[in-house]
Amino acid sequence: MIRMFFLLMLVIGSGSAEVLPTPLETPPFESMLLERSGVAAYAELDLLESTPNDVTDYEAWFAGKDWPALICHGGGANDAVRGTAPRGVASVLTTPGDGEFHLSGVIFGPEATVALYGSPPNRFGVILDPRILVLMEPATRERGRILDFLAYSHSPEDLPEDEDFTFQQLRWAVVMDGVLYVSTAHRTYAESSGGLNAYVTAIDLETLEILWRSEPLVANSENFLILDDTIVCGYGFTAEEDFICLLSRLTGETLERIPVPSAPEYFYREGDSLFVRCYNTDLVYAIN
Repeated sequence: MIRMFFLLMLVIGSGSAEVLPTPLETPPFESMLLERSGVAAYAELDLLESTPNDVTDYEAWFAGKDWPALICHGGGANDAVRGTAPRGVASVLTTPGDGEFHLSGVIFGPEATVALYGSPPNRFGVILDPRILVLMEPATRERGRILDFLAYSHSPEDLPEDEDFTFQQLRWAVVMDGVLYVSTAHRTYAESSGGLNAYVTAIDLETLEILWRSEPLVANSENFLILDDTIVCGYGFTAEEDFICLLSRLTGETLERIPVPSAPEYFYREGDSLFVRCYNTDLVYAIN
């Protein structure tokens, strides 16, 4: 039961809270796949529609969608999913060693609500480097695991002259069956980190051990989706290759790369349809 991962604590409102995050160990920066036998139900995607968009018309794309997350402080290009700290979610965390971390976003999942925190906002009001992840029980917002992903933030191949741009921040996280699936990525050229960027990692929430880690350059999109035993994510950046990536939720292996017209940004499922917002194109796929 996912409930076992939540500690009975006083629910904090939208003010501040003092916490002691658990620092995670440095992950592998090559793929770490899990061997698994048996039959898995992997999704296949068939393209139904491809429509040019106006690049900045996010409001139109999000209209009518029950989006499961909020942008709570700076960052993000669309106002359709912008909001303030919801009930029970602290807007600021104070840690003994690193000072304050400010709420950058909240992801609402059936098994856990996930809050992401980064350094105080810059002069533009943007939090650029979320690295603290807080898990909460969805109904009561009781806080459980508080994890520090600082060890995930820079690859061993980062170019010293580009280190201001290569912080691999927390982008999205989902809990399923006691496993935390999380994407981490920077938003600059892959060569700036030696191509070691944009991963999905599966972490056992009881032991905090890494179960698997995908190959690099699969997930710098704003979110990813879990469709049964398939993780749908995306990668792209300016002149680099743009594609949707299908990963095995069970092993982390790449099942398929689907080329798309521009960088995938958001994924949304409605019934048997997958809606994909790319930089300059809106796509609709049938999920098989």
